[in-house]
Amino acid sequence: MKNILLITEPRTGSSSLMKSIASAYGFGYQFEPDKRDKLKIKNNTVVKIIVDVSRGKDYYLNLMSQFSETIFLSRRNIIEQSEAYWALFFINDGGYTEKWNENELPQDLKKRKDYKKRYQQLVEKKLFLLDISLKTNKPINYYEDVFTSKTLKEKDIKLDLEYFKPQYKLRVKTHRTLL
Repeated sequence: MKNILLITEPRTGSSSLMKSIASAYGFGYQFEPDKRDKLKIKNNTVVKIIVDVSRGKDYYLNLMSQFSETIFLSRRNIIEQSEAYWALFFINDGGYTEKWNENELPQDLKKRKDYKKRYQQLVEKKLFLLDISLKTNKPINYYEDVFTSKTLKEKDIKLDLEYFKPQYKLRVKTHRTLL
């Protein structure tokens, strides 16, 4: 295995998955280099990118052809995903590795325009990723399955399970007290 490409949606555990794969193979990794036009296709590297509908399918198909393996990652629970996506910007100020408490979500979150916008962006990304998956006949891995079963649909891909431990989860659930 020379190099591995992860094409993911936001807030799917993709950074932990990227680090898990890189560690298992002793590879380096590139975190979303395409956002900054810093993508360098090298051997012994795992590259994680967030799917961007505006780039078009041909961009991803061309990119996939330059990697030994491509893994798609999505999330079934779009409500939790969209809450986390909203929290990334409005609780964590874009700090993608910052933990956040779900109790900080506003009560009226699902009525807010900024939430609805991010929800719709996720729907578009999901449909786009599904389209690429169907075109390439490659399966989509889902956060809920990967982090529960601790395996990918691509069974030959090694994982360092250290990155699947609870301390790497960004959503924090604490109970509110009455006092």
